[in-house]
Amino acid sequence: MNKFIFSAGAVAAILLTGCNSTKTTIFDPARTKTNIRQVGNISSEELREVTLAAVEGAMTNAKFTTFLRKYKNEMNDQDAIPVLKLDRVINNTDDPDLNVDEITDMLNEALINAGKVDVTMAEGVGMTDSIADSRNLKNDANFDQSTVAKKGTLQAARLVLRPKVMSSTISEDGKQVVVRTFVMEMADIKTGLIMWKFTKQLGFIKEQNTFGW
Repeated sequence: MNKFIFSAGAVAAILLTGCNSTKTTIFDPARTKTNIRQVGNISSEELREVTLAAVEGAMTNAKFTTFLRKYKNEMNDQDAIPVLKLDRVINNTDDPDLNVDEITDMLNEALINAGKVDVTMAEGVGMTDSIADSRNLKNDANFDQSTVAKKGTLQAARLVLRPKVMSSTISEDGKQVVVRTFVMEMADIKTGLIMWKFTKQLGFIKEQNTFGW
């Protein structure tokens, strides 16, 4: 009898484990749109969609194209590429855990791949101590001093890009309307003038269920 009880319990445990198991589907976020949104959190999908649209818009903007032509003439080099630094992302959303590093990395990749600007890691939010560390090797006899970066070789940024994210939520008649606004501004550091501004809004509607929001 005890043996039967144990066997029945084991079967029940197996069935319970099966009921609690989950199916995992692997997908490429860069190629697949889930259209899943949350009220208080901004998804990677939203960030990617905005980033690609922003960089494409910036690189084809008439004022930016004019700036590039004038910059190459100013540098007397038709292959000259201006250096751009990313400013810190301004988070004006209700998402305190907004991953600003993810925005920065996506912008970096899109800007570099566009081939119109060089993104600096010596200035701005992407600044890294590794550059400074590698330049402080002039007194280390273990290194070939002809390969150590000298003073006066770092390139200062000519352009700055400032990203900002905002959000708003309105509730009425059992529905929530959530709108996220992504804003990016590019300015010429030499003149302080804004040459390009990008605004994109992504929204969704959430309907209240029986148990609330």
